Amino acid sequence: MEEEIFWLKGCIKQNSIRITKEGRIKNMNAEEISLRELIEILIKQKKLIILITVASILVAGIVSFFILDPVYESRMVLMASQFSDKLQSTQIQGEGVDSILNSLSRYPTMTLETYRQQITAPRVMRETIAELKLEEEYDIASLAKAITLETIKDTNLITVKMQHSDPEMAAKIVSKVGEKFVAFVSDKAKEHASSSSSHINTQLETELIKLEEASNELKEFLSQPRGVSELEQELAAKLTQITTYKTNLTDLQIKQQSLKASIQVAETEAKGSNRIILKNQSDGEDNLSIDKLQLMIEDSATLLKIELAAVTSDIANIKEQVNILQKQIEELQVELQEKKHEARIIEKKVEIAQNTYDAFVKKYEELRVAESSQIGESTITVISKAYPATKPVGPRKAMNLAIATVLGVMIGVFAAFFIEYWKTSGNEAKRYQGENL
Repeated sequence: MEEEIFWLKGCIKQNSIRITKEGRIKNMNAEEISLRELIEILIKQKKLIILITVASILVAGIVSFFILDPVYESRMVLMASQFSDKLQSTQIQGEGVDSILNSLSRYPTMTLETYRQQITAPRVMRETIAELKLEEEYDIASLAKAITLETIKDTNLITVKMQHSDPEMAAKIVSKVGEKFVAFVSDKAKEHASSSSSHINTQLETELIKLEEASNELKEFLSQPRGVSELEQELAAKLTQITTYKTNLTDLQIKQQSLKASIQVAETEAKGSNRIILKNQSDGEDNLSIDKLQLMIEDSATLLKIELAAVTSDIANIKEQVNILQKQIEELQVELQEKKHEARIIEKKVEIAQNTYDAFVKKYEELRVAESSQIGESTITVISKAYPATKPVGPRKAMNLAIATVLGVMIGVFAAFFIEYWKTSGNEAKRYQGENL
């Protein structure tokens, strides 16, 4: 039983292998037949393919050599400098009012791409068309489309190109576009500077009025009585006077102590020391007379006490004067500080007004210089002018013929397959109808 089962499995396996091989053979035959049929169709319709290809080449040749006008290309190379960047960097510097003014009058950043986009600006195109009288041939959009702009990598160069059937006209248009573009950049910079200077000039008048008001306030303050300088002089005089008083007071206090000590000595040791002093006041006569003698009685203790009383009185008077002067000095110092504070406020107003006015004047002068300068010529330099071309750049006849050849072959092959398909499908349809009948 097992042997029979094994034999059946072997038979089935052989049959499946045989069927697989037969299928592969049929597929290979079908592929060979399909490729063969395609090649036969191409060989069969080779005349048609050659005819269509030759016709395409002839049409392309006639159009390229006899119908299309030669096209000439003219170009101009411009170089964008960094003048606007330098102008902007100088305007960025500054603080306070200068920083605000710089932000108001700052020239916009001009990159290479910005310049490239501005070359075909409507104003540039309009002026070019008007001056060259191109109204019948171009409008603003068509002229902008006819101009080709290229930027050279890693440089600040811009190439302006244009193709035209007339080489002289192409050179004129490109040159005029470059000329008008330089003028356009200058005018835009001047308009910006003029607008900023007009605004700053208006504000300048306001700042001048503020400066005059602050100056008048300072003059009025300085013309008032008992000003800062007067109070300073008066305070200096008072300080000198009180210093003198204090010096005298110190001397008197020392003298007072000395007199007190002298009185004590005179009272304890010189009791009964009263004496009569006879002083000869004669004119050299030998005999003394009473009217010519001056009797002087001196009591040492009494004299010292009298002198001490005078010194004590002087000390009291000086102390009183010192107290009075001290109060006057304190009042003067308070008044002087108030005056100085008021003067500082007014002087600060004048200083701020003066600095603001000076900043506006400086910025106004800078904008006037920028307004009168040729920024366009400084930022855009013509490296290579546009000249009429001597050799046409189009039509490209060889390329047109090559393209026509490829297209002719493709169209011929498509036509051959289409015709063969049409015939084959028609025959099969007739055969099918005959079998049904």
